[in-house]
Amino acid sequence: MTMAAVLVLFAVILLMKVVGLIALSLVDRPPTPLPQHPDPCLAPLLDLPLPPAPDPEKALLGNLRAGKISRESYRTAMAALAAEEAQVNPLRTPAAPDS
Repeated sequence: MTMAAVLVLFAVILLMKVVGLIALSLVDRPPTPLPQHPDPCLAPLLDLPLPPAPDPEKALLGNLRAGKISRESYRTAMAALAAEEAQVNPLRTPAAPDS
């Protein structure tokens, strides 16, 4: 073998080794995790649970504590929420046990 053929063979082997190392490093890399707070619009596409609906009572209490609403408007809004809930889920007395 001539010296040129040995150098070409050496270069090919070295090139294959570098390509193999690059391929292995890409395969061994862990997958990138999803962000902690993904966009709620993507929840159906990524099969994620939908974010819970905001609690209107907590929002009213937060507004009252922040001073955005007065106590009277807080009471009025809470009474309206209670009236809506009473229409959706009316209270019933339990049935009397059969004697």
